[in-house]
Amino acid sequence: MNFDISKHTLNHEEMDSHHKDFIDIYNSLEDESQESYKNVMIKILEQTKVHFCHEEELMKENNYPRLKEHSDEHKKVLYEMEYFINGSNTMIGKKILKSYFKEGLPNWFNSHLLSMDSDLSSFLKQRKCA
Repeated sequence: MNFDISKHTLNHEEMDSHHKDFIDIYNSLEDESQESYKNVMIKILEQTKVHFCHEEELMKENNYPRLKEHSDEHKKVLYEMEYFINGSNTMIGKKILKSYFKEGLPNWFNSHLLSMDSDLSSFLKQRKCA
């Protein structure tokens, strides 16, 4: 599955830039070897940590009322990524990582973007206009 960035924009420059980076890394998977999945997941994890750090600072600076809920979601997905990466040293672990990469991660990304990040983007736009 490849992501199409045009379907994943919030019209918030910083957030969209981080989401584009995530999508570019996700779409960089060329060969479907087990090691490729792990290597790309490691890159996604590192990029996502940076993205979440920036996003959480943005929420704090703007007194975003749903900061805890949003931040908790960030912690949950980072834990999942690390869990599947760390568990990928066995044959079954590699298969589970591949499944998470192809199904779990895209489902989470789409859901998170359409719910939490969309809400944050709307909140920030309203604050800018106020």
